[in-house]
Amino acid sequence: MAEQIYSLIGQAMKKVGAIGKDSVNAQQKYNFRGIDAVYNALNPVMSELGLFICPEILDHRREERETENVYNGQAKKGILKYSILTIKYTMYAPDGSNVSCVVVGEGMDSGDKASNKAMSVAMKYAMFQMFMIPTEEMVDPDGESHEVTSKAKTPAKPKETKQERIPVKPAQQDKPAQVTTAPTLPNTENPVQAYLSRERSNLQKARGISVEENAELWTKQLAVLRANKMIPAKALSSYTQTEAEGLIAKMYSCFTPTGTELKEVVSA
Repeated sequence: MAEQIYSLIGQAMKKVGAIGKDSVNAQQKYNFRGIDAVYNALNPVMSELGLFICPEILDHRREERETENVYNGQAKKGILKYSILTIKYTMYAPDGSNVSCVVVGEGMDSGDKASNKAMSVAMKYAMFQMFMIPTEEMVDPDGESHEVTSKAKTPAKPKETKQERIPVKPAQQDKPAQVTTAPTLPNTENPVQAYLSRERSNLQKARGISVEENAELWTKQLAVLRANKMIPAKALSSYTQTEAEGLIAKMYSCFTPTGTELKEVVSA
């Protein structure tokens, strides 16, 4: 005699219709298929055919996770209990024949209902899959995709390390000649400009003043020499080597070490 369980499951599949998303999640405003809808659809069919189910919990994992929700503009932390159950469901026919399936259910709750929710979810999907219940618009897993960034590709920490090191360059900060001469002598790669840069540094050492004071004095003395038409009235970047050497010579001969008045003043 053939075992009844196989033919009765086939008959149940013919009798159970589609189960739509008739329940509504009040908090997040979406429709879903509740376990009650599954029970309501299966109970009369299974009662008629003499089928019943026995669950057996094979594994139970439980975690506690911190949560943070905002109420009236204030963040409040709490603990959310998270249960993962592996459950074996065995369906029996009147002659004692049976078939089993194993599913995993997950549930979360801030109270004592995490495991209950996990069992409800596991039962619901066990029945959907065992009886191939039509769900009208259930989304196929292949119809969804998710963007996942692996930890190995996360560039946050390397970037933070580089940003912390970039401003700290003591070797460059200890080179005053480079910092001061850049605005006045933009083309330091030109041999003439390189000569002026070196001589300007030599002037600063000979005068015994700071780089900043020397830069200010250099600008003022240039203005005096140009005003008295003692040097070409053009940008230093266009000076020839001869003109540059003449400029430096006048810096030494026409001024006192830290002065801006010409040594030879023509009296009225």
